[in-house]
Amino acid sequence: MRLLFTAATAEELHCAQIAYERMAPSKAALLNIDFAVTGIGVAATCYHLTKILSSALFNGGDLYDLVINIGIAGSYSQEFPIGSVAHITTEQFGDMGIETRGGFQTLFDYAMLDANTLPFVDGLLKVRDPYPVTGPLEGVKEASGITFQTITGIGEQNLRRKERFSPHIESMEGAAFFYVCLMEKVPFIELRAISNEVGERDKSRWDIRGAFSSLESTCGELLEKAAKAAKGAR
Repeated sequence: MRLLFTAATAEELHCAQIAYERMAPSKAALLNIDFAVTGIGVAATCYHLTKILSSALFNGGDLYDLVINIGIAGSYSQEFPIGSVAHITTEQFGDMGIETRGGFQTLFDYAMLDANTLPFVDGLLKVRDPYPVTGPLEGVKEASGITFQTITGIGEQNLRRKERFSPHIESMEGAAFFYVCLMEKVPFIELRAISNEVGERDKSRWDIRGAFSSLESTCGELLEKAAKAAKGAR
């Protein structure tokens, strides 16, 4: 079974690498895994992920059975406290649109783009199969994600974003990851560990180390289930 782990930074990706190194050799041998740092933000993610998937297709290699994006994120919701891990099942671009005197309008609101233009469904990017390969992960709840290229510590702006889009978590890459995977028709999962509340810029109130620990554990469970699925497919 061939898997691809991606993350914006090497520190985030390291969570999956550690989990893989800790697997029993007999289980690890069932998996063919690539790891890739795709960079921070939408542009870097789109470029690097598309290049990786295209290389797999045109170089005659096996296509990926599952692509996994991992990282830390901010939470808008008490349902996802610091240290928890969210399985993102919908994404949207939160700052792709038009600022008007009446407020922000998406390209769909402004009728510049049909809300069901591939790969969007009703203006959202949605997973086709929320549990490809592994099935549900223990203690990991489904969440809606939103992607911004400008993270703000201004409370009023974060409140407007929350009221406008009703997201659970925020990242700088999730929607780009969804967009590429949906267009390329590859099975995928986005997992985000919560390191902070959205809008909190005092990093003494963040818990990046705890988020990494939770993410590493979840990656370990995913790998164990992937190995079990690979063994069953033989």
